[in-house]
Amino acid sequence: MKVLIVRLSAIGDVIQGIPCLVALKESFPDWQISWLVEETSAPLLENHPCLSRLFVLRRDWRKKDGVTATEAAEGASNYWSVLREIRREQFDVTIDLQGLFKSGLWTWLSGAPRRVGHNKTRELAHWFLNEYAGDRPTFDPAFPLVERYLEPARHLGADVRKGRYLLPPSSEKTRVEADACMGTSPKQPVIALCPWSVWPSKNWPLERWRDVALDLAKDFRMLLIGAHSDLPASEIFSAVPNLINLAGKTTLPVLAEIFRRCRVAVGPDSGPLHLANATNAPRIVMIFGSTSWRRSGPRGEGNKAISLDLECQPCFERVCPLDHMNCLNTLDASRVIQAVREVTDITQRSA
Repeated sequence: MKVLIVRLSAIGDVIQGIPCLVALKESFPDWQISWLVEETSAPLLENHPCLSRLFVLRRDWRKKDGVTATEAAEGASNYWSVLREIRREQFDVTIDLQGLFKSGLWTWLSGAPRRVGHNKTRELAHWFLNEYAGDRPTFDPAFPLVERYLEPARHLGADVRKGRYLLPPSSEKTRVEADACMGTSPKQPVIALCPWSVWPSKNWPLERWRDVALDLAKDFRMLLIGAHSDLPASEIFSAVPNLINLAGKTTLPVLAEIFRRCRVAVGPDSGPLHLANATNAPRIVMIFGSTSWRRSGPRGEGNKAISLDLECQPCFERVCPLDHMNCLNTLDASRVIQAVREVTDITQRSA
């Protein structure tokens, strides 16, 4: 059996789709399973032990201002090349984990006679399917997203109890780069602070994050994790002692290796936090604003999800529709500090 999984983006969602891949491969070791993904998330799946092939779509050329004719031609050429390679594989089954028009279209373009996914999806993506693994609402706040992604595996007969997080192993080059990022210091436990998300409605005020960092820096080495675009905002942490600013300095494989060496990773419902969770190494403290902790909370024992559970939560909107962000603006730093110390079993030492 040859199976193609389509989950193009985003980083956190691709990660939460990995248990589906693992459940299928461990239930049916002889199956050849491939994945179609966009370039940004591809490093999460490169050299994955459960994958036979990885197909990568370029996306950057469609999003840049002033795209040249050459760049547009190269981007279109990538799409046609990937499509030819997929059709050449003659897949038996294609699974649409994403449930958007673009993923549904690729599911259909694959040419697979069986096209599996969820019914009643956004953007009419289910129109491209001919088998349905369920019709649960896309944003069911009480149903874990990982379990939703496992439903197509169950539909195909897999033992979904085998579904778990499994990342590609770190290379020697990756381990060396992680060593360079973390530097040398006394043997203190390490906390990864990941304050940023691309959704404004998930972002706790940076002043609260600074208060958390100042408190925890008394007992922990602190790593600040973010994208290159977060560098200007990271200046607010400049007065935090014992903190290494890694914003914009890590690839996804290096970041995964760094998380494997941390005691705790703390941040919003975001790609870095789900990556940390997928390493099965640090304890996770995840803060929720517009999204649901029941749907996207960290998996595993000993992790914590923090939510005020206001009447307006979850709204699943990128920007607060009520224009007040009370779900995060009224969350006190002491609650996050307490949660981190509880999962590490380290209480604050006396001044």
